[in-house]
Order: sequence, then C-alpha cells, then structure tokens
Amino acid sequence: MGYLTRITDLIIGMGKVAGIVLDMDGCIYLGDKPIEGAVESITRLREMGYRILFLTNNSTLSRRRYAEKLAGMGIKASLEEILTSSVIAARYLTRVSSPRILAVTESGFHNEASEHGLEIIDSKEWRRATHVVTGLDRSLTYQKLSYACKAILSGAEYICTNPDRLYPSDEGFDPGAGSIAAAISTATGVKPIFMGKPYEECVRHVIEIMGIGGGSILFVGDQVDTDIMLARRAGGIGVLVRTGLSKIVKDGEVRPDYIIDSIADLPTLLEREML
Repeated sequence: MGYLTRITDLIIGMGKVAGIVLDMDGCIYLGDKPIEGAVESITRLREMGYRILFLTNNSTLSRRRYAEKLAGMGIKASLEEILTSSVIAARYLTRVSSPRILAVTESGFHNEASEHGLEIIDSKEWRRATHVVTGLDRSLTYQKLSYACKAILSGAEYICTNPDRLYPSDEGFDPGAGSIAAAISTATGVKPIFMGKPYEECVRHVIEIMGIGGGSILFVGDQVDTDIMLARRAGGIGVLVRTGLSKIVKDGEVRPDYIIDSIADLPTLLEREML
C-alpha cells in the first residue's frame, strides 16, 4: 500500500491533528461490505488517540441504524460519534417555530425528526406544509415529486439533506439525493438549502461535536466536492481515498491535501507525515 505525499503546501499555523472525520459510503464500506483493511485501520486510529466522528451525507438511516451497521462490520461507534445529514436537517428545523414537514426521504430522516419532536405530515396534506425536506428516497414516485413541488410552489421552504448526485453501492453507483433535488428544482425554479457536506450547517456541527478547532481536524472521504470541500471550509486537512466515487468523479473546485489508496493507509500516512 502506498500514498502520495501532500499535494498542497502546509497551512501555516495549523495545529497537530487531534480528530478525524470519516466518511462512510465509499470510504469505510461499499453497500454492506467493509473496505479491505477499514476495520483494522479504525481500530488503530483509536489506539493512536484520535477522536473519531463518522459523518455521512446518506440520509437513509438513523444514527442508531448506522451504529448497528458499523457494529456488524466489527466497528464500534457510539451515537455521539455519528453525524448524518438527517440529524443536521432535523436540528436546523428545531430552530423554526412549529414546522410542518413534507418529507420525501427514507426512514433515517423520519426517525431523526421524530426524536427531535418535529411534525411530519402526510404528503397528501401538502397545503399544510411549511417545509419540504428531500433526501435519498429509493421508493420515489412521480406522485411524491408532484406533492413536493406543489408545496414548494405554494411557499414552503425547500431543504435537501445533501447534494450528492450519486452514491456508491456494492453493485456500482446509483442516483443520490442531489439528483432528486435537481428534478424538483427544475420543476419549481427553487434551489434547496443543503444541510450536509460541505455546507455551513455541517461545518458548524462538526466543530461543535469534535470540540476542537477545524485546523486540528483531518477529513477523509471519496468525494472532492463534499469531503474535501468540507475540509477547506472548516480550515482542516483533506484526505481523498481512491475508493468509492473517487473512481468516477475526479474533478472538483478544490484539491485534496493528500491522496491515499484506501482508508487502510490512513494510520501510515499520519505516522509518516507526523500529523
């Protein structure tokens, strides 16, 4: 296993890495299969004393379900160590007075919204909606899109959990939440407020949960425009892995600080670069 040395110059004044934010889909696993060496790598990172935060834009599962999924692969993670775009969206909506949410999502957002005391209405009640929330929805229908568009055109605020056009699976790459959002935006002319990586709400939550400055955080993932851009906006270090979406999505607005073959190489990178 090898890695490329840092692409950009060292950022002056950046502190030593104390925390690591790990993407999940395409970085730790593909579908239900862990990336080779991922379990051992994460175990080693914990032994090295780094704080770990598992961060995903995938809104389909709740934190509890993600903890169970990771545990099934041999990776222990507490709920406090897991952050999803659904959680960020739910917490954003708790700052709104009595929101009534029309959700075009899977169970992950529904569960997190319920835990935060939010009301999700039936899509047929679209006239009552104050907010529309979309995410990855693999049971998407034309009728769901229609109700969401009607609500938005009637004045409901439009929120999307994440901008990902694709997401990696063990069978290849499938359309993501960003593709659904593009369809709704085309129909309504309204762009959503995005909650996940690399947007400001996500940056704020990461810094708050980690309890350390952004300059002391290493961000690891398979997408330049989300994982590496998040690192830039947080003032941290971005590491791109050559697994997942990095195989087909290569261009982006920013460049990673490091590129490694997979998460299996991360402990070695940290040791050799003395981060």
